[in-house]
Amino acid sequence: MERYHVFRDGTNFGAASTREEAIDLIRAHQRRETHPFLKAQFSIIKGEEEFIPYEPLVRSGVKEKKGKSNHER
Repeated sequence: MERYHVFRDGTNFGAASTREEAIDLIRAHQRRETHPFLKAQFSIIKGEEEFIPYEPLVRSGVKEKKGKSNHER
């Protein structure tokens, strides 16, 4: 799935499914800024979102304890 990731001052700020939605997200934040010194730098990165599932766990029985057991001591 194609996504547009929005970054504010180098930190992930959000994501949108279209470029227009990403720009709307930026514009909405810019409207809420209250002082020129607080202006943030925004960037958009177009990327492909992909779900990576976990690999199935391989269970190989009970793990043996290292060292001597109680009856060997």
